[in-house]
Amino acid sequence: MDVDAKSKRKKVSLACVFCRRSHMTCDEGRPCQRCLKRNIGSMCHDEAKSTVKKVLNHEKRKNSSSSCSESSSSEGSTAWTEPTPTRRNPLGNSEVHILNEFIDGMSKKNDVQDQFFLTAADPKDGNLEDRLNEVINAKYQAGFLKPYNYVNGYARLQRYMEQHMSSDSRQRILNVMGMFRPTFRDVAQSLTDIDLILVEESFERLLLDYDRVFSAMAIPACLWRRTGEIYKGNKEFAELINVPFDKLRDGQLCIYEIMAEDSIVNYWEKYGNIAFDPKQKAVLTSCLLNYQLSPDEEPPKKRKNLAMSCCFSFTVRRDKFNM
Repeated sequence: MDVDAKSKRKKVSLACVFCRRSHMTCDEGRPCQRCLKRNIGSMCHDEAKSTVKKVLNHEKRKNSSSSCSESSSSEGSTAWTEPTPTRRNPLGNSEVHILNEFIDGMSKKNDVQDQFFLTAADPKDGNLEDRLNEVINAKYQAGFLKPYNYVNGYARLQRYMEQHMSSDSRQRILNVMGMFRPTFRDVAQSLTDIDLILVEESFERLLLDYDRVFSAMAIPACLWRRTGEIYKGNKEFAELINVPFDKLRDGQLCIYEIMAEDSIVNYWEKYGNIAFDPKQKAVLTSCLLNYQLSPDEEPPKKRKNLAMSCCFSFTVRRDKFNM
């Protein structure tokens, strides 16, 4: 047997966070061979040891030892030596207690957030549903899963219309939004905070489901919220509109920001017609997409104009509250 292969499988005293979590044998290399095979070598690291508590404990021991030495030295002094009066800080103990509680709370919060990142990068073996539940629950425990504020999304749309669209087009969109937005608001106000978190959980589950769908299809596609913020897309869509792939995440770009003005109006009118119609959920229509250029970028020579005529369909995915 090869000596190098034998040393690679040799069990070490301190495994990386992923091998320790999976109860697998690790090696001394960082990144280890198992993380390299799983394509997470950049995240392979040893578990960070908390040094804050050690420093506090060291300071406590230091203070207690110094007070003991002062006490013993005063006991050994001559009888006629008068003790020096000292002033005690009445807030000293409470400040230390508050500081300790704050540090403990920060440590627990960081541990929960680290656990979410570990779970998302290296979920346990099992079927797809179990892995989705594990990732979503870890995200909720870490405090990252919260109800989405759609008011900011509508405000962003309003600012875009005021800066980039004519008054006639803006009024047509506002007329459509005046029909469905109050209904959305009434439904949202009737829900509890837990219900709103469940709505967001449903959206997160949708994002995770479409990871596999978008990677398997070669057709440009993206997924956005009802206010237009794009939260997932594939590489084909990023290449089509000439934006970095990472920009198709977390609402950095809106679907209406890449359309021509007439197409924006057409989209919102089509969306308003089916928003609350359970019998309809898909629309096939056409649009003009704008080829996105950075401020210092020139259009390619082979492209005569920056507007691309496209045929596209969008599908409305509703949750259990019909939102």
